[in-house]
Amino acid sequence: MDADLELVDIIQVATSNSRLNSAGSTHIFDYVDPQKHQKLTSRANSDHSRKLAANHLKTTMRAAFIKSLYETTTIYFQDILKAATKKGLDVDRLIGEHSINISSKDLVRIGSYEKIIEKISSGIFRQLENEKSTKTLIEKMDKKLGLSIGDEIIHAALPYLEIRHLLVHGQGKADKEFCEKFPFIGAEEDKLINLEYSLINNARMAIITLVKEFDKKIVSNGLVETTELQP
Repeated sequence: MDADLELVDIIQVATSNSRLNSAGSTHIFDYVDPQKHQKLTSRANSDHSRKLAANHLKTTMRAAFIKSLYETTTIYFQDILKAATKKGLDVDRLIGEHSINISSKDLVRIGSYEKIIEKISSGIFRQLENEKSTKTLIEKMDKKLGLSIGDEIIHAALPYLEIRHLLVHGQGKADKEFCEKFPFIGAEEDKLINLEYSLINNARMAIITLVKEFDKKIVSNGLVETTELQP
């Protein structure tokens, strides 16, 4: 989505410099077709209205980017757990305090060993997600895989993964717990989190660093088959 974010930024700059509307135009933007763009047709033809529209688009795309980072990261963790389980991850470490019960009928229905492994790893990961704590999920993934990821790397990525929860369940507003846990974000309680460029860039770098650290230690410890690795 990086190119999308850049495009939205260009659209906002172009809008603020009146490059998307001509003098004497009857609509908020040039090329607005009343038949196709009924919502935009109803907007006031003013600089203020154009600014609001461009800012809303930018905020929406940045929120989508944060959500995508979270979803991509959780899919990565799930795939890694499945691959490590398939390779032969220590059973006691894999299961830990979790419990996976599969009936004999289900085993027969599932069929292959690979599909059984997939069901077990998916069940464990679902239990981790159900704890509804991003910090717990990452730390338990780290523990199950025996990687010893540094606390500073996890803590650096956490606020940006937690912001996704606030966007989905809290209308994008910071709560007291978030403000107290991550004061360096600069969010204010009960106010919308400012999805400014620096926050988006920091989120990208922190989460990429976290995933790269997992990757590095997974490879060095030989936890997955080489066929599971991407070049």
